[in-house]
Amino acid sequence: MPGRFLYYSKVLVRLLPEEDYALYLEALAEALPIEVAATDPGGRVIVWNHALAEVAGPRDKAVGRPLLEALPWLAEDPNLDWERVVQEVLLGGSTRTFARHPLGQRVVRVTIGPMRGERGRMLGCVLALEDITRGAREEEQRRMRERVDAVHDLGESLAHEIRNPLNALSLNLQLLRECLDDTDITRSDIRRRTDKMLSESKRLERLVVHLLEVSRGGQLELGTERIDPIVSAVVGRLEGLASASSCRVAFEAGSTRALQLDRVRIDRAIENVVRNAIEAAAEGGHNVFITTRDDPHSTVVVVDDDGPGIRPEDRSSVFVLYTTGKRGGTGLGLPLAREDVRRHGGQIEALPRPGGGARFVIHLPPEARPPDEQGPTGRIEV
Repeated sequence: MPGRFLYYSKVLVRLLPEEDYALYLEALAEALPIEVAATDPGGRVIVWNHALAEVAGPRDKAVGRPLLEALPWLAEDPNLDWERVVQEVLLGGSTRTFARHPLGQRVVRVTIGPMRGERGRMLGCVLALEDITRGAREEEQRRMRERVDAVHDLGESLAHEIRNPLNALSLNLQLLRECLDDTDITRSDIRRRTDKMLSESKRLERLVVHLLEVSRGGQLELGTERIDPIVSAVVGRLEGLASASSCRVAFEAGSTRALQLDRVRIDRAIENVVRNAIEAAAEGGHNVFITTRDDPHSTVVVVDDDGPGIRPEDRSSVFVLYTTGKRGGTGLGLPLAREDVRRHGGQIEALPRPGGGARFVIHLPPEARPPDEQGPTGRIEV
C-alpha cells in the first residue's frame, strides 16, 4: 500500500498545478489507513495525515518543520541513517522501500520516494509507513512454534531410536544370562551374544552422531551399496526381538543391483519397517517375510507379516507422526522410515497382504552401473 500511494502522488503532481498538488495530496493521504507525510524540496513537512497524527502528534505541530524533527523516532532509529536517506531522495535519488523495518516498539513497511513536477523539477518527497507489527509478531510466533515443534519432534525421534537398540541390548543380556546358567553353552555362543551387544552399543553411538547431523541439517553420506547385505544385517540384529515375540523372520535375497545409499539411514528405515512387522505378527500371527528384487525402475524391498493387517481407513495415516495403534508405541518408526527413504528419492507404500496381514513396499531408485561384486542369493531364517 505505501508503494501505491507513492505512485498516485506522482500522478497528482504531474496533473495538477504546483500550487494545488499539496491539497490534493493531503486529501488522498487522509483517505488511506497508512501513515503518510510529504515534504517540500527543503525537507519541511507539507502533508501530515490523520493516521500519522495518531502515532506521532497533531498536524499543526508538524507542518513546516523538518521531517526528522517532526518524527524524532526516525532520527533516533539505530537501524538506519534516515537523515542520509531523506537527503539522497531529495537530491534526486530513487524510491527506497524497507519491507520489514523495526522502529521502536513497532515493525513497519516503509516507502520513501521523490516527488517531481514539470521537467523533473524536485518538489519534495513522500514518506509512507504501514504498521505490520501484528503480522510480524504472529509470523515470529509461528516460527517459534515451528522451532519448538521441531525440537519436540527431534526429542521424540531420538527417544524412539534409542529405545530400539536399548531393547535389543536388554534382550541379549537376558539371553546371555540364560547362557551362563546353561552348562552346554560354548564360548562361541557367548561371543556371539556379546558381539551383538557391542553392535547395539555402536548403534547408540551412531544415533548420537545422527542427532548432531539432524540439528545441523546434515546431508546424506552416499556410497555404493547393495540392499541385500543391509537387509541381512537388520534381520540378524532383530533376532532377539523376533525370538522374544515367538516370531519367525525369513529373508529371501533377490537384488544384485548397486545403489547410491546412505547406508546408516536406509539401514535404520528398513529396521523400523521390519520391527513394526515383527510387533504386528506378535499380535495376530507368527511370521514375517522379507524379499528383495530389482525392477526396471527401482530396487524393491517387500516386508510382509501375517498379523492383523491395517484397516483401509487407517492405511493413509500409518506414516503420520505419532499415529499408532500399538500399546506403548510412539508413532515415529514408520514416519521416520518414510522420511529416510524419501530423502533417497524413493517411496514406501502400505498395502494389504494377500492372504491377510500387512505389506510394506520400499522402492529405491536404481544405480546405473553394475555392482563390483555380486554375491549369491540365498535364504536366511531366524
